[in-house]
Amino acid sequence: MGTSLDIRLKRANKIYHEGEIVSGVVVITSKDTVHHQGISLTMEGSVNLQLSAKSVGVFEAFYNSVKPIQLISCNVEISKQGKLPSGKTEIPFEFPLQMKGNKVLYETYHGVFVNIQYTLKCDIRRSLLAKDLTKSCEFIVHSLPQKGKLSPSPVDFTIAPETLQNIKEIAGSHVLHQNWSLNCCLLNICKILPSH
Repeated sequence: MGTSLDIRLKRANKIYHEGEIVSGVVVITSKDTVHHQGISLTMEGSVNLQLSAKSVGVFEAFYNSVKPIQLISCNVEISKQGKLPSGKTEIPFEFPLQMKGNKVLYETYHGVFVNIQYTLKCDIRRSLLAKDLTKSCEFIVHSLPQKGKLSPSPVDFTIAPETLQNIKEIAGSHVLHQNWSLNCCLLNICKILPSH
């Protein structure tokens, strides 16, 4: 079996908001005593630009000049050099999900060209004869609705075949015609959009 390493967050859904505490346990399981040079845990958040196979030219030049943007980075040594007993060892941890200064903590996003990701990474450094162990775990940052900053004004729109681009008529297809009204710029994707 060897030695296994896992990161378990207290929240099963792994969703956190700015200002909250990201907490959980690092779990090390081994049938033998584990000698190590130290155990560290790193919390990172970054914005990465992703290149699509279809994009060429100017976008490629821009992509090659942009490095990942670090949003948040915290590192803590959760265990000094030593040894862990055989069996299961759990080491609790807590990280405040707080930005310094006036920086913004963006929501987790996995898109075609942009990726905003937050991860926890645990490293167990071991001697030259034993391979180092590493485990990563992604968690999700979700922004709370901003109250008082937006003044809602309804925007009406219609979805119909004549208002859509790149739609070919298919024989026997349903005729789509729907009227909608948006009351705000920020929508919760977990809620159903009402139509009228």
